Amino acid sequence: MTVSKSVLTLLALLLLSGCVHSPPAEPTAPAPVVVVDPLYCGSRADCTTKVSRTLLFVFDYAAAGAPLVQREGRLLFTPRDAAPSGWPAIRIHLAEPADSRFEFEAQCRALHCRHDAAQLLRVYRSYLAGAPCSLRDDEIERCGD
Repeated sequence: MTVSKSVLTLLALLLLSGCVHSPPAEPTAPAPVVVVDPLYCGSRADCTTKVSRTLLFVFDYAAAGAPLVQREGRLLFTPRDAAPSGWPAIRIHLAEPADSRFEFEAQCRALHCRHDAAQLLRVYRSYLAGAPCSLRDDEIERCGD
């Protein structure tokens, strides 16, 4: 059985005409903007990376002149007996290995501190996000811009 060219052409035209009459595709809505909270880690790898970034923050904080922190389990903190300085005392509770959050607190124990808790939290969040801000007085205000 041979099929003529005209039958094949007619069949092709019928198939194509079905596509022409189909309704236009609905425009897709733009994907919602997902705000990623640097204090949250969803996976073990993400938490491990952020613990390393926390340690870098703590090291840089001490290198800038703040008192050294101590560690008790998952808690990093400025000891009570640390000499008062112009640097706030910090307390960081490390996230659990997966699906958890880091907790950060800063408290000024002197009459006046170089930075407030909100500034230090912005800097810490920048470290967790992998784009650390400087702790220098003349640069900390631009953190998070």
